[in-house]
Amino acid sequence: MSLVNNIIKMFIGVIVLVIGIVWYTGPSMYGYLGYWNNLIDLLKATIGLFLLFVGLIVAWMGYDDYKMDREMETEATTEEQK
Repeated sequence: MSLVNNIIKMFIGVIVLVIGIVWYTGPSMYGYLGYWNNLIDLLKATIGLFLLFVGLIVAWMGYDDYKMDREMETEATTEEQK
């Protein structure tokens, strides 16, 4: 069950990372709104960076958990063989 949870964490992290990338490369929806355009640009930049880093961290944590579970599994099998 832990393996499935780790894969789900990695998948969610990759999805958040992709959303962060699309946030920067997506089409402009707001047009010309005067000074509100600057505020929207600031929010877009902040939210995009947040999504990029959170996605990267979640994917890295899921991968690290996955790697540790595999390592513990191999240690358990080697101990059983002794």
